[in-house]
Amino acid sequence: MTSSTFEKPIRTTVFVADLKCYMCGAVCGSIESDQSLSHVATNRAVLLRRPGETDPVQVPNWRRLRCTRCGGPLFLDESEVITRRVDEYNWLEERPRRGRPPKRILEERRRERELLESQAA
Repeated sequence: MTSSTFEKPIRTTVFVADLKCYMCGAVCGSIESDQSLSHVATNRAVLLRRPGETDPVQVPNWRRLRCTRCGGPLFLDESEVITRRVDEYNWLEERPRRGRPPKRILEERRRERELLESQAA
């Protein structure tokens, strides 16, 4: 195995907090930042994840956001520090396993082979 196979994973620390409405109590999304959210400057952009959406949106000033339900002001709730670990693993270098394959894999291969033979005939 090469040394590139077992490199150290990349770790990033992210501060995450829910955005809740003062008026109706609805969760309007979550905010992610590289720095602590209570000490983030107002001009520093953060990522906003709205409920039901997969991609985050960059927001220049989260303090100006309003509730999508009632239009009320938002506050940060349930803040936590998350460490994300990204492993860069080259799957092309992985060698095949040794030994006899499990019966379920043998059955799947046999069924695939029979299906291909029946389609070819």
